[in-house]
Amino acid sequence: MSLLKIQDLNVQFYDGQKGQEAVRHLSFEAASGEIVGIVGESGSGKSTAMKAVLGLLPGSAQVVCRRMELGGTDITPPSRGKGKKEYERRMASVRGDKIAMVFQNPQTSLNPTVKVGRQITETIRAHRQCSRARAKERALELLDMAGICDGAALMEKYPFELSGGMCQRAAIAIALSCEPELLIADEPTTALDATVQKQLLELFRRVRRETGTAVLFVSHDLGVIASLCDRVLVMHDGALAEEGSVEDIFYYPQHAYTKELLARAGELQKLSDVRAGEGTLLNVSHVGKEYPEAGNFSKRAATEAVRDVSFHIEKGEIFGLVGESGSGKTTLARIIAGVLKPTRGTVLYDGGEPDGRGRAPKRMVQMIFQNPYTSLNPRMTVQSMLEEPLILHTGCTRQERRERVEQMLSYVGLKREDARKYPAAFSGGERQRIGIARALMSEPGLLVCDEPVSALDMAVQEQILEVLEELQVNRGISCLFISHDLNVVKRISRRTGVMYAGSLVEVGRTKEVYRDPWHPYTKALLSSILVPDPLKARRKKGVLRREEQTAEAYPGEGCPFAPKCGYAMGCCFKKRPERFRFGGREVSCFLYSEAYTGKRSKDYRMTSQI
Repeated sequence: MSLLKIQDLNVQFYDGQKGQEAVRHLSFEAASGEIVGIVGESGSGKSTAMKAVLGLLPGSAQVVCRRMELGGTDITPPSRGKGKKEYERRMASVRGDKIAMVFQNPQTSLNPTVKVGRQITETIRAHRQCSRARAKERALELLDMAGICDGAALMEKYPFELSGGMCQRAAIAIALSCEPELLIADEPTTALDATVQKQLLELFRRVRRETGTAVLFVSHDLGVIASLCDRVLVMHDGALAEEGSVEDIFYYPQHAYTKELLARAGELQKLSDVRAGEGTLLNVSHVGKEYPEAGNFSKRAATEAVRDVSFHIEKGEIFGLVGESGSGKTTLARIIAGVLKPTRGTVLYDGGEPDGRGRAPKRMVQMIFQNPYTSLNPRMTVQSMLEEPLILHTGCTRQERRERVEQMLSYVGLKREDARKYPAAFSGGERQRIGIARALMSEPGLLVCDEPVSALDMAVQEQILEVLEELQVNRGISCLFISHDLNVVKRISRRTGVMYAGSLVEVGRTKEVYRDPWHPYTKALLSSILVPDPLKARRKKGVLRREEQTAEAYPGEGCPFAPKCGYAMGCCFKKRPERFRFGGREVSCFLYSEAYTGKRSKDYRMTSQI
């Protein structure tokens, strides 16, 4: 029996005198205990339709629906404002009680000024008549269900003290606090790394299994949809392009748009041929970064975010950097870009010396940030933002700056008229192109790309990757490409470094690292990749880990991965392994040390020991 029934849902936004249709004639159903995936590129109407179900669309949206039911209860939005007050009263009892929603960014959906425990207990008491003690007890039960064993400690923390994965678990606990009949998850794993993503997918399976809750799972990641969902809705240009079981959609697609989506997903699984570098451009040598512990600013009490990292980037090379949340990738990127000062070590650019603060030269290293919606100033036009680097670093005239802006916009695939617009007028992919154009205005030699495509759908991802590849080929620009999406790194980089708990555990040619991982953590990370194939993706179903391990979880001199490593020896818990180099491959693991695994002959050719 269907829990949710939607018949002929239409949503249109009115901006001044112009109307824009976001959802057209959408009809579908979802049964109790069923996980329904909703896929499509940005602007296809996925999130708009979900917000229409909850009644969360702004006043500029006109919602017209023939019929919308939840468990037999009529929740049809009123048309043209008639009966709006009665609808709002009805939905106030439905939201959080019968329908709950998990948003894409947990850091913005949680109140940063209120402790996590209070946010959960307040939600429980708002919908259930119970004491504070009972609400706290229920909150601990929900956190335990979310895979957090020390729930009491987490309840005393603020959201900004938690990683993205832990915040998302807390957000799911809040959504489940009133035992909803329907859970809407809007891109809940998009910004998370492969291992945390895998844990949260297992959590959704557990929620469905133990509570019988129906789940509407919105995502542009076809690997996630293939792994988790029973049925799939494919949306395109606001309409339902195709609907069917997950097997029918992935193995026997009928609609041309569905076939196109699957073809794009398949392209990301391939290893692309990228050219070799031409001499060293950037040399990172024994770089470390420490932060004082919260409330203790003495040098004795410090947390190591980056520990003894060394690698190089060649001229004209794209170097990929992967790892879990909290592994130190972004901290390392900021050190290279000169935003942070390293505690120890050096960053040498093009053979030169760093300045007195240990930073790389300005202008020559530029960053492209993860979120194109927050990295651009909403009060500045594109023209002003792109001109700013020229005003600061060059003596160009106003006309020269204007011409340069037009050239750069054209280069990244935008129109010259776009220079007069504000960021709000652009989509996510277009904003990221503006971010790339801004980074290129000062003609840098190295781009530091920190998760530049993680929030974008596959079609836009491919466009941005093509722009970066064109920059590499035509302009010889080098790139440090940081991402938790292993498929994207495989698609674009020539060499790849793998970080764990602040250390670089493996470096090698991307093709070799992906086909034959040497470090146990690299193997575990690659095993978490979800492919757009239901049978293969479901074989990778994992056990829900009780908690995420962070760089601070196992302090001391031992290998940080040792407690979770199936190959760990006694020495792994006593000291950290050094870097062992074999040809172009480097690995930090005692399995490759003669001192612990035995003497080897001179002509021995090292291969993976795992």
